Amino acid sequence: MKKTILRGITVCMVIGMALSLFLVGCEPAAGPEEEIEYKLAAIFPGSIQDADYNTLGYVATEAAGEENDIEIAYSEQVAVPDVERVMREYIDGGFNIIWVHGNQFNSAAFDIGEEFPEVTFIIEVDAPVEDQKPNFWYMDRNYHTGMYILGVLATKVTETGNIGYIGGLELPFTRAELNALQQALDDQESTAKLHYLYVGDLNDPVKARTTTESLIGAGCDVLISSLNLGNYGVFTAVEKAEHKVLLTTKYTDKHEHAPDHYLTTDLFDYNPPMIEIVKRVKEGEKGGFMLLEYGSEGKPRSTQFPITHVSEEINQEIMELAEKVESGEVTIIHNYDTIEVK
Repeated sequence: MKKTILRGITVCMVIGMALSLFLVGCEPAAGPEEEIEYKLAAIFPGSIQDADYNTLGYVATEAAGEENDIEIAYSEQVAVPDVERVMREYIDGGFNIIWVHGNQFNSAAFDIGEEFPEVTFIIEVDAPVEDQKPNFWYMDRNYHTGMYILGVLATKVTETGNIGYIGGLELPFTRAELNALQQALDDQESTAKLHYLYVGDLNDPVKARTTTESLIGAGCDVLISSLNLGNYGVFTAVEKAEHKVLLTTKYTDKHEHAPDHYLTTDLFDYNPPMIEIVKRVKEGEKGGFMLLEYGSEGKPRSTQFPITHVSEEINQEIMELAEKVESGEVTIIHNYDTIEVK
């Protein structure tokens, strides 16, 4: 009896397995998951030949494409009213990663972001983001940190006790820069006074020259420029000044434009964050947050060394300060709401 039962069970199992194999064979074979072809498009407000903010964006776009083996494209000198149209054209062309290099484009990106949830938008911010969109990568440019270093440097080289800041427009990041400079003066217990003026435009050399001359006329002998192409007006003004004027800039090395007056630059490198963000998008992270960390060479944000027209002792002091900022030993207040210059 036991043998008969076992045989019956065995026969049933064989028939069942055969039937299962038959049914499986009738189903279409499951193919591999379709691979997404990623394409990156970058949109710049100015010329990629400005040797400044837009050049850095172009170089980073190329690096992100090459390192991640994806197709890239870019548009330069795009006006704010045109950016939504340009983004839509890229999306229609199959581009699924859109980087708008400049936070004047952020509103337009948000306007169409929900319409295209399959597209990742990379934007730049200067303040904390509470409600992060799932298909947005946010890059915090961290302006105030590098500006603090420049402020401490200015206290060590000024002879008149007057330090000047030249900005384009009053925006959250320029307010944060000014407050970081004031913190630097306070931390150094400096009696120097911080003067500041806005040109009204980041890229107007004529207006920038006039604004710079006003600061020089007020006795400023150290100038901290937060301009782009407007720097050419700053260079002209310091070269024609009746007293010795030293200056710092942002984004890229500008030593060759004013070698007798140039101290250093608050350097930016968009390559590391852009390479990393595109890599993570390909891995499935459609959105996230990335701080452009300040630190030594290789970080997205750093101070250019050696500083020119200063002693080796000052160079060493500022380098040690930069290390303390990188490690977190020195904390810079991020106040982007109101200007607290004394």
